[in-house]
Amino acid sequence: MKTARQAALHVLNRCFRDKAWSAQTIDHEAEQLADKRETALVSYLVLGVLQNFSLLDMEIDFFLRGKKVQDLPVRNILRMGAFQLLFSDKIPARAAVYESVELCRIAGYASAAGMVNAVLRRIVDAGLLPTEDLAVRYSHPRWFVDRMIKRHGREFTEALLAADNTEAAIEYHEAFVPGERYVQDPAAYAAVQMALPEPGMKVLDACSAPGGKAFTAAVMMKNRGSILACDLHEKKLRMINDGAERLGISIITTRCADAAVRDPECLNAYDLVIADVPCSGFGVIRKKPEIRFKTEEQVLNLPAVQRKITENLAGYVRPGGKLLYSTCTVFEEENEEIAHGLEGFSILEEKTFWPHTDGTDGFYACVLKKL
Repeated sequence: MKTARQAALHVLNRCFRDKAWSAQTIDHEAEQLADKRETALVSYLVLGVLQNFSLLDMEIDFFLRGKKVQDLPVRNILRMGAFQLLFSDKIPARAAVYESVELCRIAGYASAAGMVNAVLRRIVDAGLLPTEDLAVRYSHPRWFVDRMIKRHGREFTEALLAADNTEAAIEYHEAFVPGERYVQDPAAYAAVQMALPEPGMKVLDACSAPGGKAFTAAVMMKNRGSILACDLHEKKLRMINDGAERLGISIITTRCADAAVRDPECLNAYDLVIADVPCSGFGVIRKKPEIRFKTEEQVLNLPAVQRKITENLAGYVRPGGKLLYSTCTVFEEENEEIAHGLEGFSILEEKTFWPHTDGTDGFYACVLKKL
């Protein structure tokens, strides 16, 4: 069995070394805790380090005074200790230093214990060092910060970065069973409202999992009409089916399908097609802080995939019907450039949601009408 700090260290090692998703790794580690009530501490330490790792590394490297840390676990122990000292008002400094030194010994790095003790004690005395470098201060990729500043200015960008390091907004919605609710970000909920699904419509939610947009559409349709919810992965469809049953939604059926592959039976068949396409995710950094590790090259490859999916799904919209194109990212290449380039459609409404101005995920939604 593990302590919270041992579990947090393991999660951070996986995130930095293997690019693992923190949420799933935390859930796995929580099962091995000696005290399950410590799960909250694991999440707090992991998310705190992931949201501030560049700033923590700047502080640590300054007080290492030219020394190098070769082992990733030792670096992560230092990050966890520095985070507690600089950002936590609940954990006493003495406890943070002591637990970090003990963690070195438990993790098999006893030889680094003295160095960890010295660096953290220097941080206690000095406090947080100042920096004007936004990429360091808010621990975002430099290419992302540079791109945002170029397109939106420094003041806008800093407000966005600061918001990315806060807790995400969550809304709970009911369907048709009192007391049963589903979770959805306010921007995703607003996007479906923009598309105005009505009772009796035939709707396709082409990249549906985990099903929130389909659930919202069903509520707006008063559970009358039909919604086909598709996903590439069979196991995700079970999540949608279970959610629909729990919420009392009877108009949703599911199908395993690739949204980029043409299905002749779907041509011109739907009043509304929801195309929430795979994207870089740079609007949901608050929920998935490890998105910061993505490279610019990974982002630049996505528009071609998004365009292929959207052009295919456009063929499924009946003449006069609507297409809702949406992403949880903030890049024009994945958003406006895809939606505006769709031939045979006119734009009815579009909006980019920002964490610091709308209090939502970073999100793009565009409703288009087929001519």
